[in-house]
Order: sequence, then structure tokens, then C-alpha cells
Amino acid sequence: MKSFTRRLSFLALAGSALAHGGHHDSPGPENGETIQEYAQRHMSKEHHIDSFDLPSFFQLHDLDGDGVWNRGEIEAIYGVHHVYSQKKSKDDVEHQKKADTIVETVLAKMDKNKDGEIALEEFVLVGLDGLPNFDNLGAEGHHYDVESEFFLHHEEEFHSTPETQTDESYVHAEDIEHFRHHEEIERKEAEKEAKYQGISVDEALAQHDPDQQPPPPKVNRVPPPEKQDPAVRFANAKGEADRLGEWGAGDEGYKPPVNPSEKMRKNLPYKYKFRRSWGDF
Repeated sequence: MKSFTRRLSFLALAGSALAHGGHHDSPGPENGETIQEYAQRHMSKEHHIDSFDLPSFFQLHDLDGDGVWNRGEIEAIYGVHHVYSQKKSKDDVEHQKKADTIVETVLAKMDKNKDGEIALEEFVLVGLDGLPNFDNLGAEGHHYDVESEFFLHHEEEFHSTPETQTDESYVHAEDIEHFRHHEEIERKEAEKEAKYQGISVDEALAQHDPDQQPPPPKVNRVPPPEKQDPAVRFANAKGEADRLGEWGAGDEGYKPPVNPSEKMRKNLPYKYKFRRSWGDF
């Protein structure tokens, strides 16, 4: 947790002043870029596919494999309901309008039989020109969860070597948002733990901060008796024998001795001092 806090502190100071050259998140065609070039960039960045044809593009986005694109699959092509897209909608009503606008626009271009779906034949007939750019609506074509998107579109490109993974390297806007998102998740977890344990949120956070935890106790490993030096193993035998008194005294009476202390008691019969089998050695 503390590492995130430190990193955010650094980012807060440096984020507005530093930028990485050549890094853009424009979801649609750049200036002078055709829709075909944009589709190529989308497939390469979003799917790691550098070579494709229209049927393979269609099948990749036919999520249920039924041979047509329905409304949900058209929305998925543009990542309409991805968290990044949702953040750019003022509310649920505006977000639904965005989804409807995208779907209706695409259907108007490619749905020749007006059945509300797009078949492979209809897509091939129109081609990639039937998938216009909706970057003005914040529909960037993201398909994966936030962590995967961050790794795929940012970490992999800008922080893939040890020298670009230092605290000082994470100064981009994407970095700031990513670590802030992690901090929010950790705080929500800490709030739950604090409520359950009856402690403050700060105390719950401290439990996960290695700098605020006591060092682990030192383990003093003692070898088992059979591996100890005899001087150590039988160091207390004489004292224990004196405490027990002479053989026959006490509650034990004249029972045969079973341990070194009992074998050292005064008046113990000589026969008990012999090893009687190899197992006694």
C-alpha cells in the first residue's frame, strides 16, 4: 500500500510536467489514417494480430459463433460498455444513447436486409468502411478488463524493461490513473476489514504495510534429543535424580526406571544400569 502512496505522491508532482513522446490513445483513425489502417492498428494493438482478412475479422468479433453480429456484438467491437467508455458518459441515459447511436449507425451501413443483425456476407460486401470511427463518443474498442488493458496498451509498450519500471518512470497519465485505481480498491478492502475487526481504516491499512509491521520472530531451532550432544542431552539428569530421591521413595515406589534421571537415583539396583538389548544402545 505504501509503495502505491509513494508512487502517487511522485506522480502528483511530475505527472503534469512530463509526457512521453509518441504516445497516443486516439481510438479512431489518426490524421491521414484510413479506416483500413485504423482497423489494422486496432487488430494489432487490441488482439496482437498483424495480418487478417474480412472473414477472420468477422469471426473474431462473432462472440457466440452464430454467424451474425447482433447488437451486443456490435457494441463489443467498439468496447461500448467497457469501464473506459463508461467513464466518458455523463450518466446511464447518455451511455445508452451512445450505444444506440453506434449500433444504429453500423446497421444502417451494413444491414442490407434490415433484420437487425449483420451477416458475414453483408460485412464482406461493405468491408471495413462499415465500421466508422466513434472516437468522439469515447468508444475505443477495448475488450478486456482494466488490468489487461493497462498491460496491453501501456505497460507492455512503455514499461517492459527494468530501467522503465522504476518509480520515476511511472509518470504518464495512464500510470497515475492505474495506481489511483489500485489505491481505491485497497481502501475499500481496508474499510471492510476495519468494520469486521472493529478498528480504524488507517489501522487496517497499516496491517498491509510491511514498513509498519514488526519483524518476524527469530526462530531458534533446537535439534531433536537423539541428535544432541550427550553433555547437553543429559545436563539436567543428575539434578532431577537428586530431586526424586532414592529409588523406592515416593509414589513411583520400586518401578523399573525408564529415563536417565531415574537410572541415576540413589540405591538403584545394579541390574537396571545394564543395557539389556541392542535397542538400548
